[in-house]
Amino acid sequence: MKLLSRDGWLAIGLLVVMVLITFAAGLQQTQGQQLPPYTSISSAPDGTRALVLWLDEIGYTVNAEQMSTFAVPGDATIALILEPSMVIDDDEWEVIDEWVEDGGSLIVAGDGAGTLLAVPHFEFRMHGLSHTGNFTLQTPLLVVPPVEGSIDVQAQAGLATERTGYITHLAAGDQPVAVSFKQGDGMVFLISAPFPFSNQGLKQPGNPAFVMATLWAAAPGGTVWFDEWHHGLRGAAGNEVVGPGQWLAATFGGRSLLYTAVIIFLAMLLQGRRFGRSVPIRREKARRTPMEHITAIANLNRRAGHRAAVMDDYRQRLKRALAYRYRLNPLLDDEEFIRTLAAYETGLNTQELGRLLYQLSKPNISENEMVDLAAKVATWLDERRASS
Repeated sequence: MKLLSRDGWLAIGLLVVMVLITFAAGLQQTQGQQLPPYTSISSAPDGTRALVLWLDEIGYTVNAEQMSTFAVPGDATIALILEPSMVIDDDEWEVIDEWVEDGGSLIVAGDGAGTLLAVPHFEFRMHGLSHTGNFTLQTPLLVVPPVEGSIDVQAQAGLATERTGYITHLAAGDQPVAVSFKQGDGMVFLISAPFPFSNQGLKQPGNPAFVMATLWAAAPGGTVWFDEWHHGLRGAAGNEVVGPGQWLAATFGGRSLLYTAVIIFLAMLLQGRRFGRSVPIRREKARRTPMEHITAIANLNRRAGHRAAVMDDYRQRLKRALAYRYRLNPLLDDEEFIRTLAAYETGLNTQELGRLLYQLSKPNISENEMVDLAAKVATWLDERRASS
């Protein structure tokens, strides 16, 4: 039985991955879309449908409309941003800030990533709490209706800031959990414990009174607007596909293309792996000897006609060797150099040296002359080294 090649196993593996991903996607589709936490239409334990119905019963008007463009309704007196699952961008903050400064009351409650990124807009930050038990009120502002005893808000995070002028309503020791402060003509409430606003939280003793006291402190009546925009629930125009990027991310056809591109990329990536045994070359090439390198350089110089440059190099080497003992300047003119050198060496053959330097400086010489002059220079250099 012939075993499969690596490419065969790779194809089988990619096919299995595609089947598993397709099965998981189909299973998710059959289960239906799950609503984000703290949405006003969710009856799950972490939804806020009970809060909507309760507010309607006690006289507040509730606005939970899913808008096509982000805006705070003009008739809203309280804006509830409960555990946002999407980031609030700068343009949206401008809309919210303008509404608050005109007299609106904003309540931001949560301890998730969306709230973590939202509270720095008001110069606050969130951190973990060491105490997660029951909490008691810190100031007498939240007294309508009265909140008696401790309440179980299930806070997992606290608030910290360097700013002043805020009021702490609920705290764990010296770590605030619920604060409020003025902004223009309006109020801002930051609460790091969203649990009391949920369907399950309103069943706990003390939590309904805490929620009602917070709403009463924000505004005794009026319209409460639930921000569903930052839960991803938007009107028809808000779900329109704009541009190729949104088409790829929001449509089945776009996701199919992304899915196919990922599979192709994985196949190409795995095909390019170099996990096999290295294959040696069939025969070892003999390394060139140093003499071959020298010979090659000489042949290149011969072909390029560098005889004058070679002779000039020999000439300079000869003058430097002769001048070294007496610290003479080898750049002197040849006649002056020979005359100065003869003053130190009385037995110097000045005529032969002058003739050699003259021949070395000739512009056009034959190859035979070059070899002969190089031999003469070598003789002079050997004599110089022997005498030193």
